[in-house]
Amino acid sequence: MVTIRKEELPAALVAGAVTGLVVVILSLSFAVLIFSGELAGHVGTAIGMALFTAVVVGGLVALFGSYPGTIAFPQDKIAPILALMASMIVAETPPGTDPEQLFATVATALMLATALTGLLLFALGHFRLGGFIRFIPYPVIGGFLAGTGWLLVKGAIKVMTGHAPTLETAHHLLSAGELIKWAPGLLFAVALIAGMRRWKHVATLPLLLGGGIALYHLAARLMGMSLDGLEQGGYLLGHFPAAAGWRPDAVVRAMSADWLMIADQAGSVSTILLISAIGLLLNSSGIEVAANRDMDLNRELKIAGIANLVSGAGGGIIGFHTLGLSSMVLKMGVRSRLVGLISALVCLAMLVIGTEPLALFPKAVLGGLLMFIGLGFLEEWLVEGRHQMPAADYAIILMIVGVVGTFGYLQGAAVGIVACVVLFVVNYSRVAVAKHELTAAEVSSNVDRPRDEVRLLKEYGGRILVFSLQGFMFFGTANKLLTRVIGRCGPVGGETGGQPVEVVVFDFRRVAGIDTSAAMSFVKLRQFAEKRDLSLVFASCNDEVGMVLERAGFVGAEGATWRTAPDLDHALEWSENRLLARLAVEAGARPRSLMADLAEDLGEPLQVARMMSFVETLSVPAGSVVLEQGSAAHDLFILESGQVTVRLMGDNGSSIRLRTMHAGTVVGEMGLYLNEERSASVVADSDCVIHRLTARNLERMEDEAPAVAAAFHRLMARQLAERLRNTDHMIRALTD
Repeated sequence: MVTIRKEELPAALVAGAVTGLVVVILSLSFAVLIFSGELAGHVGTAIGMALFTAVVVGGLVALFGSYPGTIAFPQDKIAPILALMASMIVAETPPGTDPEQLFATVATALMLATALTGLLLFALGHFRLGGFIRFIPYPVIGGFLAGTGWLLVKGAIKVMTGHAPTLETAHHLLSAGELIKWAPGLLFAVALIAGMRRWKHVATLPLLLGGGIALYHLAARLMGMSLDGLEQGGYLLGHFPAAAGWRPDAVVRAMSADWLMIADQAGSVSTILLISAIGLLLNSSGIEVAANRDMDLNRELKIAGIANLVSGAGGGIIGFHTLGLSSMVLKMGVRSRLVGLISALVCLAMLVIGTEPLALFPKAVLGGLLMFIGLGFLEEWLVEGRHQMPAADYAIILMIVGVVGTFGYLQGAAVGIVACVVLFVVNYSRVAVAKHELTAAEVSSNVDRPRDEVRLLKEYGGRILVFSLQGFMFFGTANKLLTRVIGRCGPVGGETGGQPVEVVVFDFRRVAGIDTSAAMSFVKLRQFAEKRDLSLVFASCNDEVGMVLERAGFVGAEGATWRTAPDLDHALEWSENRLLARLAVEAGARPRSLMADLAEDLGEPLQVARMMSFVETLSVPAGSVVLEQGSAAHDLFILESGQVTVRLMGDNGSSIRLRTMHAGTVVGEMGLYLNEERSASVVADSDCVIHRLTARNLERMEDEAPAVAAAFHRLMARQLAERLRNTDHMIRALTD
């Protein structure tokens, strides 16, 4: 339901009347364009078809569209194709064919194209496919708007002179006979621009329009030109054939049409469907930009689809939202559904009473009005846009304007999209695919190791390179990564930073996908790794990345050259274990224990035995839960041998590894010192020997052996400080 507010009624009436007048004139020109030559005898019916379309499409879009103030009418993008299809039917018609059957065939072809367009638009909206237009880059929308402005200027010149300007005929426009036809229109357009900027009122445009008509006729009278002379010279719109021959009997007319000839136009109809869908979405996006307001594109598609179905059923032609006239309404400062409704009523009035009242309308005034709209687009995107966007984006807009002006909208949009894709690829290839480039000395796994192993990893961690990748990997970014990795690893037998690189870890957690060219870069890297005795580790590969790598040859058993890991943590753990093995840390040998560290800190081994009198030694089989998440914290555990893992348990039974601890480390100390419940569970990965120190025994130690207790507290503080320092170093490395 349309709510009419009293204060908006005068502005809507004026804007609707002006818009309706322009819609009528443009609809007439489209009808004459389609039904020319041998079909000229039916141009009166064609005018009725076009006006009927303007009434139906304009009224439905005004009533049910998502943006008030949108104007819809027969489309200038589609009319030339409809005219071409009509001329092809005429050319293929055998000589001597009944003119009425020829007209029925052409009219039925138009009806069918309109109905199919309606079905397509409604289907696109029903399946919510209108949002795909959001993926069209902003410079393409800007180029489309600027191209619309250029075509409006060319169309304005055609209205005033009777022929479209081209490079070959440009000099002809400067002749005295042509100049007098279009120069007044240009002056009127400039006056409209100046007036609309000076007086921002809804009545400004109608007053200037009325003044322009009066001034034109006054000037013609002063120059001694009569109304008959103006009409015969082509300066006025003149008399159009009456629309009385039109009747909404398209279905009856279709019974006498040549359907085989209509079927031969399948190619033209397909082109019409494609251009209609793209044109409607581009026009709607342009209206969004001009109005600075989002539209429900799926709703617009469905409304336009229903409108074209109704138009086709009544013998009309294709119509949908227009950018130029909708922008003109915006410039008048009106945003009301009444504008579109009044415009449709004006078209209905002309359909009923005829177009005779327009005979004295100067072509220069109409052309100036169209030129005013077109120059507004050109100024916004070609003049102001030069200082508001990067040079590359502005160049794309210029390119689109040139292609649109030379070949058409669809070609311009296609060229613009291709140019934006190329620009995106060039810019994206400059982005480093490696978000972070670190070594094992800067980032480590969630494994607590004995002090001597930690020292070795800090000293020799440069032998493990870690590349945290991001984005989508294609030939440009992947090749840069390949070059970088080879540069870091050095030539065969070479070294980097004094340490030979042994393992290269790739973290794919932030990678959206890779293409085949990127996968082939990893194949080359694998070949390099085989010569260099490197190990490649692929961590956090999603299904898409894994599938592409598999197709590239990363299949079968994992060997010394490459392997996969579920995440970066496990990849680092494997790499650290390999490095420690290379550094001759005997696998399975008893590492330096916490007891030895405590003896070193105390300086008196006898104190260790004293501390051990306060702990309870336990043997824990593999798979046992040492600490349970959520339980009370009354003790801590010193791992003498074996390995345990700290896991965060989920509600659905799943778990996440937080840390893995080797012999010589302490677990559960945070809960004990903070007197909080266990934040995670601790599970034995292998058979373990652990020492349990309860809170009560710790208090006894503080009372009975304060020196031992102080040393133990110092050791706990140092261990927590070392963890904090390692975390701080990792954060610094990741943020550099």
